[in-house]
Amino acid sequence: MWRVVHAGASAVKRGGDVDRLIERIGAANNRVIDWRTLDAHGVGHRAIEHRVAIARLHRCHAGVYLLDPPQQASRLTLLTAAVAACGPDAVLSHASAAELWGFLPARPAPIDVTVIGRNPGERPGIRRHRTRTLEPGEVRTRHRIRITSPARTIVDNASERELEQLVATALASELVTARQIEREIARCPTRHGVGRLNAVLHQQGGPRWTRSWGERRILSLIRQAGLPVPETNYPMFGYVLDAFWPDHGLVVEVDGYKFHGGRKSFEDDRARDARLVAAGYRVIRFTARQLAEQPLVVIGRLAAALALTTRQAA
Repeated sequence: MWRVVHAGASAVKRGGDVDRLIERIGAANNRVIDWRTLDAHGVGHRAIEHRVAIARLHRCHAGVYLLDPPQQASRLTLLTAAVAACGPDAVLSHASAAELWGFLPARPAPIDVTVIGRNPGERPGIRRHRTRTLEPGEVRTRHRIRITSPARTIVDNASERELEQLVATALASELVTARQIEREIARCPTRHGVGRLNAVLHQQGGPRWTRSWGERRILSLIRQAGLPVPETNYPMFGYVLDAFWPDHGLVVEVDGYKFHGGRKSFEDDRARDARLVAAGYRVIRFTARQLAEQPLVVIGRLAAALALTTRQAA
């Protein structure tokens, strides 16, 4: 048992053994250690509190400690601590799981954790979710953290505002397939948002990844008009094209101030257009204002351009 019970040199030696034990266990768990693990190795309450007092351990949640001060802890450490604070059956879930899988960027919001059945109680900085059950296939381990599977994570985020972006990113990562998402939907068909998720999966052209409101707007107009859905953010000649129809040799770029403002951006855009035209592609540009105020004009120009390239190919 690793207990410091005597004074003098013996206690110093035992204390050093305890510190090495804590460092080794914490280092193997994203620099997080909880009281259950410490207790299992014979490190008692007084020894823990002593190390908190001298800043060798840092309390993050009730019964959960970090090897580093919380303000210096990595995001991975904080995610690990949040799951540990909710018990051994807890899993990282919802937006926080999407973050760890790489489907969503990190957010300053509370960390999402799901537990089975019981009420885990209040935990500052943690948003708790309860579920009656999690199937074995719905739980994975990533970076040493228990986490919902990619498919379950997507279903849990079915109410996400930028759902198409989330799904497109997930599918592009090859961590999940559309079929796996469909099977997860079938497990919980009445969950809030799954109807919308199903629609995103099966919409014309499938989920598309976009970078801006303008790109999302033109994609929406194209689908509403029943026009062929383009590839989005397509790499070519060292550029990333907003929308590209390979079979039609047509490129569409959306000009918004954020991405195309200023003289240099203007000149870079024209150099890009010249390179594409020289390679045999047609380039059309729309402004964000046109997309917002003149949607019929935009669709009319697009339809004409697609019809023209279809006739030329015939």
